[in-house]
Amino acid sequence: MFGFRVLADHHLTELYKQYYLLFWYTSASILATLIFLREGTRPFRREILIGGVMGLSNILGLLSTATTLGCGLPGIVVFPVTTGGNLFLVAAFGVLWYKEKIGKYGYAGITVGIIGMILLSLP
Repeated sequence: MFGFRVLADHHLTELYKQYYLLFWYTSASILATLIFLREGTRPFRREILIGGVMGLSNILGLLSTATTLGCGLPGIVVFPVTTGGNLFLVAAFGVLWYKEKIGKYGYAGITVGIIGMILLSLP
C-alpha cells in the first residue's frame, strides 16, 4: 500500500490507480505462469476459480482504498479501517461459512490484532 500513499500525496491517485494495480497483478500472473511452466504442472479449475475470486475482491478493496486516499482521507484512518475490515471479514466468514469455533487462543489473537492496529494508528 506504500505506492498508493505516494500517489495520494502527489494527487495522482485518480489518474494512475488502475495502471498501478494492472502492473502488480500482471507481474504476479506472469510470475505464477513461469513457475507453473518450470514445474511442468497446471492449476486445477477450482484453484483458478478461487484465485480469481480472491484476486477480484482484492482489486476491489485496493481500488476502494486508493479512491479513499485520493479523496483526502488520511492514511492514519484508511489503513486501520481497511486492515481491520479484512480481519473482521475473514473471521466472520470462517465462523459463519465453515462453522469454525473460536477458542481462547483465537480470541486472544483477535484481541492482540485489534490492540496492535489501535497502537499503530496513534499519531
